[in-house]
Amino acid sequence: MAKLVYGPIVSDARNKEGGVVFTKTRFGSMARRKVSPTQPRSSSQMNVRASFTALSKLWSDATMDNYRAAWITLADSYPVKDVFGQSQKLTGHQMFVRINRNLDASDTARILIAPASLSAPYPGAITLAKAGGPPITTLTYTQATANTSGEKILIFATPGISHGVQNAGSRYRLLLNVPDTGTGPWDILPQYIAKFGAPIIGRTIFIKAAMITRATGATSLHSSASIKI
Repeated sequence: MAKLVYGPIVSDARNKEGGVVFTKTRFGSMARRKVSPTQPRSSSQMNVRASFTALSKLWSDATMDNYRAAWITLADSYPVKDVFGQSQKLTGHQMFVRINRNLDASDTARILIAPASLSAPYPGAITLAKAGGPPITTLTYTQATANTSGEKILIFATPGISHGVQNAGSRYRLLLNVPDTGTGPWDILPQYIAKFGAPIIGRTIFIKAAMITRATGATSLHSSASIKI
């Protein structure tokens, strides 16, 4: 899906044309390729969908009656950036789901009460190293800044990508959350193989990490690195 910014000549577009669907959301105008929907229904996809469904139901439950206003205020106070770098305000529901999805991903209990503020320490520069091979026997990850018992590190990875690609874009997938405190190194090869299969010689793996604050679900900016296999 691509986001569009119209100019003075074309101010809007709707419906389908030449295999492209034009639509508008609360975040702006969008264009996407018309495709027939598919439902691979992998275990990870089903888990994510179940999480979204459960959080949406919880938002509508009477349990949240005393808490929704604070989530709306939090969303107004922390706009997010879209692909054009423009600020967009989430709804209270979207902020509630966003924060609690972070907590779900880091195996941390969900929160009902909106945090007073959102901040998480930057994980610092990360380094990757491989040993052995071919095939490689370890793929270690080390970070510059230590995470504490109040934080979790989420590690995202890509499948092997051509050496000529400089930006992994949307190909990252959540690999694991680091259960330990400290800076590593941690061998992430077993989790990588479980997610993507054995690393392919002649490809590049991109890794990025973010720090999650357990008490609030706030996530830091990502730190990234890549390694040629």
